Amino acid sequence: MTASGFVTEELARLWSELLGVGEPAPGAEFAALGGGPEAAGRLAVLIDEELGLTVSPAELLGAGTFAAMAEVVDAAMKAPPAGPTTSGTGISATVPGPAPAAFPGAFPAADVLRALPRGADARPALSFAQQRLWFMQQIDPETTLYNVPTVLRLRGALDRAALGLALDAVVARHEVLRTTYAAPAGVPHQVIAAPAPVPLPFTDVSASGDPEAEARRIADEATRHVFDLAAAPPLAARLVRVAADDHRLVVTFHHVAIDGGSVEVFYRELGLLYGSPEGLPGAALQYADLAEWQRARLTGGTLDALVGHWRAVLGEDPRALELPTDRPRPRSKSFRGAVSTRLLPAELVGAVRAFGRGERATANMTHLAALFTLLAEWSGSEDVTVGIPAAGRTRPELQDLVGCLINMVPVRAGLAGEPGFRTLVGRVRAAVLDAAAHQELPFDKLVEALVTRRSRDFTPVFRVMFSYLGERRAPVFAGLGPCELDLTGPQDTAKYDLSLYVEERGGDAVELTLEYDTDLYGPDTAAALLAAYERTLAEAVADPDTPVGRLPAARSFTATHRTATHREEARP
Repeated sequence: MTASGFVTEELARLWSELLGVGEPAPGAEFAALGGGPEAAGRLAVLIDEELGLTVSPAELLGAGTFAAMAEVVDAAMKAPPAGPTTSGTGISATVPGPAPAAFPGAFPAADVLRALPRGADARPALSFAQQRLWFMQQIDPETTLYNVPTVLRLRGALDRAALGLALDAVVARHEVLRTTYAAPAGVPHQVIAAPAPVPLPFTDVSASGDPEAEARRIADEATRHVFDLAAAPPLAARLVRVAADDHRLVVTFHHVAIDGGSVEVFYRELGLLYGSPEGLPGAALQYADLAEWQRARLTGGTLDALVGHWRAVLGEDPRALELPTDRPRPRSKSFRGAVSTRLLPAELVGAVRAFGRGERATANMTHLAALFTLLAEWSGSEDVTVGIPAAGRTRPELQDLVGCLINMVPVRAGLAGEPGFRTLVGRVRAAVLDAAAHQELPFDKLVEALVTRRSRDFTPVFRVMFSYLGERRAPVFAGLGPCELDLTGPQDTAKYDLSLYVEERGGDAVELTLEYDTDLYGPDTAAALLAAYERTLAEAVADPDTPVGRLPAARSFTATHRTATHREEARP
């Protein structure tokens, strides 16, 4: 069994803090990094404080490696919680059909995932995620909706040649970054190019009137790069000199080749290879190997079991939650969007963490339960489903793989029976753990199996997305000062009606970012929604046994923003 993604991320953060190391590899040994009995005792305390789990120091020491220790923590997380959270009904109470198991053993990590032999005429298939992204790019070849823009600020005496060689080495290590996609008969396949120098245009703006503004303009221009997936690699890089000791490395990827976890791998390796382009062994696994393995695995009984599970969770023909909107929903989706942000008070961040520890729930789960509370009141529905991103790195072999591994999974929770927030957090906890255990079914496959064409729209099953982001680890470049990695994407697009990002900024700093569809909502509604979310969260953790439907903040927001709003017209 492999630990779920969020447990792995939490434990990696605790290892880093306790041992003063970077992100640990699956095989990293606790003792080899300086962890003895005393450190194991401190780690057990941190796990209790951060995750509300009781794990003995002896168990942690006995596990030895990071991957094994993550499984120990994961097993403690999966155990049914004791106390108040068990009194409420779980997600299965609102689901027709058999109740889903929290972590069934129906989907074991099968055959070993390994590199496949490939001849010169090989045509590796696309993964399911790649196939969807490729298809969307064919519908609108000029779209930049699936661009992943990044900007790395490099301080110090930068060696441009060394940076170029490091970039070449990273792209050489990961085939997906030098892959194009051909479809001679309408069926796409991967075309993997041999390693070659990566173009790195250089622009010096240090003599301009406002170098910072000019650097931002160039970075913004890069976000609008249009990729031709059939003819060019899914990566475009550019180096900007702002001052003698200040540079920006601007890299725009296409989502067909990257996700958030892969961006971290890319920049971590770039830092390791800077000045030492031969400093890493060859990658043991390539994304094309994963794509082939995925297609071979998701067939027959495995596919049927996954589909059956999600059918039990979501029901037949699940519909997206209908929320009031400021304007009528247009017939076609433009993806025009904007963002609103809000910083949570440090005392509220601490209160949320303390409450979660007492309920054996992560901050992720507690924040998500607050969103469920607000959406249920606003929509007038006791049955709420939102989408969350699942990292897809459920096996040790995938931890350092670059590619599009992320998958969107639905999380459904019922608010019937006037639950208090404590009970709702228990339901959300069960739903999140269940979704993590069954994240292997690609979202497109889920839609294909459960949603009839008559009911299908561009965003079926859910139109609200929630993502909890841990504090980012900046890459390290030898001889340079602290780096800053900006992953802020375009501010004028929206893939869903509403997307709430909760991001740790260090210490007790947590920032909310709401991305909203400007065809549906205006800035006043977005700002009011974030304010109501903050107040709902504060009221909920302060009085967790009051029925969530009676929390004043959610009711006040609904009273103001349900009047004179538009409901979706029923489909014929």
